[in-house]
Amino acid sequence: MRVLFFGMLGTLTRLPLAALLAADVELCGLVLPAEIVPPFQLVGNGRSSSPITAIRHEPPMPNLLPTPQVTSPLALAAANNVPAFAVQQLAASETVKVLTELQPDVICVSCFPRRLPPAILNLPPISCLNVHPSLLPRFRGPAPLFWALRAGVAETGVTIHFMDENFDTGDVALQWPFPLPDGATHAELETSLAQLGGKLLVEALQKLAAGSLLRQPQPSGFSSDPWPRDADFALDTSWSAQRAFNFMRGTGNWERPYFVQVQEKTVWLETAVSCNPEATLPQPMIRQGQTVQLQFSPGVLAATTLVN
Repeated sequence: MRVLFFGMLGTLTRLPLAALLAADVELCGLVLPAEIVPPFQLVGNGRSSSPITAIRHEPPMPNLLPTPQVTSPLALAAANNVPAFAVQQLAASETVKVLTELQPDVICVSCFPRRLPPAILNLPPISCLNVHPSLLPRFRGPAPLFWALRAGVAETGVTIHFMDENFDTGDVALQWPFPLPDGATHAELETSLAQLGGKLLVEALQKLAAGSLLRQPQPSGFSSDPWPRDADFALDTSWSAQRAFNFMRGTGNWERPYFVQVQEKTVWLETAVSCNPEATLPQPMIRQGQTVQLQFSPGVLAATTLVN
């Protein structure tokens, strides 16, 4: 089967794309949003007003750093002779024409930020599949890992689902749970979920080719979670200290201040330092320079502060 892949430039695109290539899946194209592709990488250097533009495959730059560089989705496409495109208008007739000429049997999506219009969803003769890093129908929307950590759940997971005209509402094809380890960073969690997503996507395509991929409608009554706002970085001392620690560690990539109400005062926090799940302080808060210890229920969280 010929697969057309839609994604971004990050881990949740790179690792599933790499998994397909490692499994010898025939990739006929990679599609990225135009706004994330530097103009100098576009054919015509970004001067074209076309709704879709081919991306030039540049020769790889020599790595002069002592540590290995992460291979981007574009570099993976270039190394495997997969044509890449930057798209501005998905529903434009020219976009549909260009993608139709790639003759995809299946569209696979991982982390692509736009809703696919019917003209694209109906383009492949077999199906469209999306990789979503949660156990749908829970934590639909653009930031599922954030909301899983904020909810304090013990596990999340990855879902491969058939796509429809809405975000994350199509029939479930495959799911696999992923226990959330204490104190993991966002990068660690995202990498684990992306690796799991790649493995499941390969399995889904194999079952789709064999005619054995089942589909289960999602239950009703679930909504989509929004993009996090500043207020969503609030901590609550009724949480356990472990929950607060895990939330701060796992959402540090957002680079937003955290805050908590202690004795009718707002304490602004920057980074989680440590967590003692069973400790008890003689008072709700103890300051030590730029570090503060806070009593939660149960346990004690230590974190750096933004304001003395």
